[in-house]
Amino acid sequence: MTYLEIVNKVLRLLREPAAVSTSDDDAVVSVVAEMVNDAKRTVEDAHNWNALRYEWSETATANNQHVELTAAGKAAKVDYIYTTDGTQLREVPNQQIAAMRANSTDPGMSWYYAVNGLSNGNLRLRLYPAPKTDTDLEVYGYKKQADLSSDADVLLVPEQPVIYLALALAARERGEVGGQTAAEVFQMAGTYLKDAIANDVALNQYEYDFYVG
Repeated sequence: MTYLEIVNKVLRLLREPAAVSTSDDDAVVSVVAEMVNDAKRTVEDAHNWNALRYEWSETATANNQHVELTAAGKAAKVDYIYTTDGTQLREVPNQQIAAMRANSTDPGMSWYYAVNGLSNGNLRLRLYPAPKTDTDLEVYGYKKQADLSSDADVLLVPEQPVIYLALALAARERGEVGGQTAAEVFQMAGTYLKDAIANDVALNQYEYDFYVG
């Protein structure tokens, strides 16, 4: 669904007239539009959604221990990293990398990584050892969608929990909506969210199975 469609669905549930645009000069439309983005961020934080999977191709430059994930933002998540020759880097705590660097800072083939703060507003990775030569990396993870802003922006995560969470936020402002209290609408939103997560997990069931070898 588009941003405008979602906002209008919430407005209908609030018994309000539909908006021509999310940028309409109307206080109710403006508040609902903001609440839709608040709800979107909450739903995004609740699960590693398939729709938000992302791949970065980055180059770790020689003798440089840090790599910035281009256009990742600060809310991205790294799942795993491979070099282009198929070597998987192992995630370790920053403290462990600091301890290893205290022993040796000699460059070599990178084996370990940790997320280490931000660079230009994007997630930054710290490698150990720093690569001896320029090394191409394939970084797999999750990148959250920017806030919806244009009417035609399409929501990536499931729309039902977003709609009902936005409605619950609006109901909390009004006291009730359609005879339901905010608490009841929040409960409905929670149910929709749980169902959406279960459906998403079912698409990758083997990633959630545990095996004892």
